[in-house]
Amino acid sequence: MEKAAAAELRQSALAPLTAICLVNLFLTGKIESAVTSLAACSGELEQHTERRGVIYSPSWPSNYPPAINCSWYIQGDHGEMITISFKNFDLEDSQKCAVDWLMIGPSSKREEYKVCGSSIPPSFISARDHVWIFFHSDASSSGQAQGFRLSYIRGKIGQSVCQSDEFRCANGKCIPSTWKCNSMDECGDNSDEKNCTVPPTDPPSSICPSGMFQCSAARSTKCLMNELRCNSVKDCGDGSDEDNCPDLSCGKRLGNFYGSFASPDLFRADHSRSDLRCTWYVDTQDNRHVLLQLDLQLGYNDYVKVYDGIGERGDKLMQTFSHHNNRHSVSVESSKGQLTVSYHAHSKSTGHGFNATYQVKGYCLPWEHPCGSDEECFTDKQHCDGWWHCPNGKDEENCPACQKNEYPCEGNSGLCYSVLDRCNNQKNCPDGSDEKNCFTCQPGNFHCGTNLCIFETWRCDGQEDCQDGSDERNCLVIVPRKVITAALIGSLVCGLLLVIALGCAFKLYSLRTREYRAFETQMTRLEAEFVRREAPPSYGQLIAQGLIPPVEDFPVYNASQASVLQNIRTAMRRQMRRHSSRRSSSRRRLGRLWSRLFHRPRKNFFQKSACKQEATSAPKATLLLFPRCCLVHQSPGVG
Repeated sequence: MEKAAAAELRQSALAPLTAICLVNLFLTGKIESAVTSLAACSGELEQHTERRGVIYSPSWPSNYPPAINCSWYIQGDHGEMITISFKNFDLEDSQKCAVDWLMIGPSSKREEYKVCGSSIPPSFISARDHVWIFFHSDASSSGQAQGFRLSYIRGKIGQSVCQSDEFRCANGKCIPSTWKCNSMDECGDNSDEKNCTVPPTDPPSSICPSGMFQCSAARSTKCLMNELRCNSVKDCGDGSDEDNCPDLSCGKRLGNFYGSFASPDLFRADHSRSDLRCTWYVDTQDNRHVLLQLDLQLGYNDYVKVYDGIGERGDKLMQTFSHHNNRHSVSVESSKGQLTVSYHAHSKSTGHGFNATYQVKGYCLPWEHPCGSDEECFTDKQHCDGWWHCPNGKDEENCPACQKNEYPCEGNSGLCYSVLDRCNNQKNCPDGSDEKNCFTCQPGNFHCGTNLCIFETWRCDGQEDCQDGSDERNCLVIVPRKVITAALIGSLVCGLLLVIALGCAFKLYSLRTREYRAFETQMTRLEAEFVRREAPPSYGQLIAQGLIPPVEDFPVYNASQASVLQNIRTAMRRQMRRHSSRRSSSRRRLGRLWSRLFHRPRKNFFQKSACKQEATSAPKATLLLFPRCCLVHQSPGVG
């Protein structure tokens, strides 16, 4: 039943998207535009009907993969508008967003809402009661961008009251309280950005320009160049420029369970003389994996290579990083307790290398907390943030906003859910955070390879419900999509043939009905005058009426002759109707009659002469004995 309900939901959501694709096809004249509009993660549409919610890019918070297309559809009630605000945004930048992009519509403005890059886009306010969202990553994408996380709310303008965790705009619109004073206009009238003050707990922003840093002494306004940091000379009065400095040596062997190191050009770039080549060897003397995290500031031609084990062997190369990976931290995990980091910076490079930290998996840093026996760690910032970083959920336990044995939803919504409501393929949080990053699933559910849970009945049903398609692998019986598509096309063809057959049957019935009704129609004026015309009185009638003297041996008049004449007239009328409905046969008969008259004129002439002689020489009474001749050649005045 759940599968059928989900299928109906997907079909109902496809209707408006199909209309959008047809519009794109009509306007652009390209089938690719329509096909791209319909593309979604694993070919499925994710529909949202909740009043508030959160949408993530694929594999969030990890980097989204290249060559993927996703579609979301938010449906509101009649008269509502939908407002979207971004919390995180990191898409690979390109000219006119030609590589990776996010598109939202329909827009209340004429310009297209298509964004990319790493800057937070402006808020989006819909013009109608629905919104479609399309996300595309090209096959040429580096796959090193994190993606996006957005939240939305739907509602009407002119509300008198809002919920306790919401802010009421001047126009009567309700938005989440966390959207207030975030430097983005989600109200539409900018009332959520008025009367904003900086919270006293936030540190004041630096007064130093880019490329410089501020000494951390109280009320210090001293700004120093970044090149003066970590140069073993205290340039700040309090020595803050030499605090927390990483190891800047060009290559080293590291043997602790955790540590940090950086490239020599992290604070000052000097490659004018020759290229910079450095190698670090990490050997923890432990069989557990090593987790390496890098913050990169590489130049255009600079790169960092990470090898599994000790030594720069080509078959052990795990990953190569370039300037495309500069926007955020990247992580690498070795198969054992050893790895090698090689750094190459070209001469006259404008980059600043990298800063790296490493640790043995399961060994937590001093500022981290262990998850337990799961060999994972979490920080204070990750505690009670609504996202499970530990497989056992220890980082989300004992949160002040929830009761015991409950876990908070993400986004400071104040809502909580029980452990039985987690990872059962049913959203209990508005943003669905109880169904994200699932390490285990509730009974009756299947665990996908991407930390997602689906119903067990969706396993091996011929349709990929997991983003990685793991629910359709290793199936004993597989129904290919091509077979399903062929069956659907065959059904449509059979239905079309049935409609054609019914149309032909109705057409034949209409023609037969019209043919029968032709005998019930009224006679034309010419037919009526011809039928009503009476033959002149015969000699028998004239003798009986005393108009002419009697003739010897003349047959006596019989009253039945009137009925015989009436029958003849009826037969003639039917014959005339039959001839009028069959004009083609009449033309053939006229052709044969014409041929007979043209080829045998002498015979007809003798017949006419004989008939004429008989009519002039014989008595009038004897004309009744020659019906054939008289019916053809009698004059209008002869009876």
